[in-house]
Amino acid sequence: MKNIVLFDTAIGSSNQGDQIIYDSVVESMSEILDDAFCLRLGTHISNYNLFQFYKKNVKQVFYENADLKFICGTNLISPGRKVLAANAQWQLFPYNKSVYKGCILVGVGTAGKRKEFEKGIAKLYKEVLSDKYIHSTRDQETKELLEKLGVKAINTGCPTLWGLTEEHCAEIPAVKSPNCVITVSGQDKYRSPQEDQALVDITARNYEKRWAWIQTIRDEEYLDTLQGTKDIKRIYSLNEYRRVLREEQVDYVGTRLHGGVFALQNKVRAIVICIDKRARSFHDFNNLPIIMREDVPAGLEDMINSEFRTKIRNDREAIETFLGQFR
Repeated sequence: MKNIVLFDTAIGSSNQGDQIIYDSVVESMSEILDDAFCLRLGTHISNYNLFQFYKKNVKQVFYENADLKFICGTNLISPGRKVLAANAQWQLFPYNKSVYKGCILVGVGTAGKRKEFEKGIAKLYKEVLSDKYIHSTRDQETKELLEKLGVKAINTGCPTLWGLTEEHCAEIPAVKSPNCVITVSGQDKYRSPQEDQALVDITARNYEKRWAWIQTIRDEEYLDTLQGTKDIKRIYSLNEYRRVLREEQVDYVGTRLHGGVFALQNKVRAIVICIDKRARSFHDFNNLPIIMREDVPAGLEDMINSEFRTKIRNDREAIETFLGQFR
């Protein structure tokens, strides 16, 4: 039996998209994980405080001697963060690096726009990232960043898409459903009231019933500022979202990337409104169905009423190269 540490990127996260990513990683790696004892630790919150490192307990012995340690997705790599950044998504610091030493990235992306690492953070990443295994990144940019550190990496795309085979996609409808699920993104930098109001108005004209998937803690607050949203039913839990997707004859239309990917996982037609580089990357690398946000007022209605097939592309050779290391 192998001992494996899974760094759960959904623990302590305010974005339920991270739960979708973590679940997809675990499902995609089930062949490896099912024959191991797995300890789950977090990334968004610190696992141990400074005083706990003075006296070892059974969990510390476990992670220090684990056969494998996997960082389970999301955009954790922050090349521009300062070493002691308290608000970093990955709570990695010099005092707790032993927790992560030897870790392997699984479909991890990059936060921020910097193309080079800060000197201090580059040293810290290099100390904890495994030099024995090839790391999996969800985009080319992150792959190239890691290679600048001297770390081996391969672009596998996001693990949330690995299960979207040709056979799976063939079961996703090509034509409009009678109802839909919408999303808007509540963070200040992603708000765009004109285009988001157009999303609300266009879906009102084209669907009988609507639900709104609340993926982060600020999404509903922003949704309530838009006109004509009071009668839209709200979905707060991932289980309820899954039920609606499977039972209510819906399309997905919205700005939440992993809300749209989760719809595709559940064989629901999805139109993802592209608001950042992640959705664009998923489109360019994996052929994710998107519409640019600036095209929503003039083009969304036509796309909703058009017939299109979902044909997700995956680099199977890259995925197998990564997973094959652990078989």
